[in-house]
Amino acid sequence: MDSKKVSALLTAIDRGSLTAAAAELGYTQSGLTHMMNSLEDELGVSLLIRSKGGVRLSPTGQELLPKLKGFADAAAALEREADQLRLKTGSALRLGSFSSIARHWIPDILSAFRLLCPDTQVSLTVNDMNEMATAVRNEELDCAMVSYQPELCQGLTWIPLMEDELVAILPADCDFDGDAYPVELFEGTDFLMPSLGFELDILPIFTANGLKVAPNILRTNLDDASIASMVEHGLGVSVLSRLVTKDMQFNIKTLPLEPRCHRSLGILINERSANDRSIRRLVSCSKELAEKKYGGAQ
Repeated sequence: MDSKKVSALLTAIDRGSLTAAAAELGYTQSGLTHMMNSLEDELGVSLLIRSKGGVRLSPTGQELLPKLKGFADAAAALEREADQLRLKTGSALRLGSFSSIARHWIPDILSAFRLLCPDTQVSLTVNDMNEMATAVRNEELDCAMVSYQPELCQGLTWIPLMEDELVAILPADCDFDGDAYPVELFEGTDFLMPSLGFELDILPIFTANGLKVAPNILRTNLDDASIASMVEHGLGVSVLSRLVTKDMQFNIKTLPLEPRCHRSLGILINERSANDRSIRRLVSCSKELAEKKYGGAQ
């Protein structure tokens, strides 16, 4: 029997509502209802009485309530003890990241994290959004620092850290002299598409706000620095993010887009890892860095 189902049941009873409990626990109402039905099926008894006014325990549920509370308390105590043992004996944390985050965030985050969890070994994997979301879902990674993609993040825990502005990357001798580059001007241009799944962040800008912009997309297997170098040499234009272009020394023109566009950066976590103490501490270090450097999630 899954202790999470029992804990969710106790929350629903305490709140008197599946809707309120689902909101508090981060589930959809249908998802929580499915959990309650599954728990009742496992036990072979009806635990809840549902009505328009909410939910309450059935007579059978009332009889089982002390045992259910004891089960939930024992499961929580077991998890706490396991966390303490992991901290004592050392553990491994498998972290995925975009290359830009690995370059600009990870060193500071891991320096702070090491002070809190000196015995936890961190392995870092750099990959694209699709691969990392799949790895987190399959528990091959504990968490990943990525951009938010609704379909890929569905069913996983998402913790936002910051909004990262997308900017136009243009040759230095580009004759456009405005303060912001209209997305419509990408129409028909040779557009260098970065690798590692960046198209998931970029492609929506061409159709946002009713636009139908069709650049000549040149798909590449190049990282952000190589894209900037190609633009510098007049081989096309591109879109990157503020974080990606930070500290770049290329002779290029970087302008905000019109309309303004952003990607949401954060941490993607699988359900099994969400309550792990080392993961929570990594999240805390990441939030502190994002708040200090960029003002945090908006």
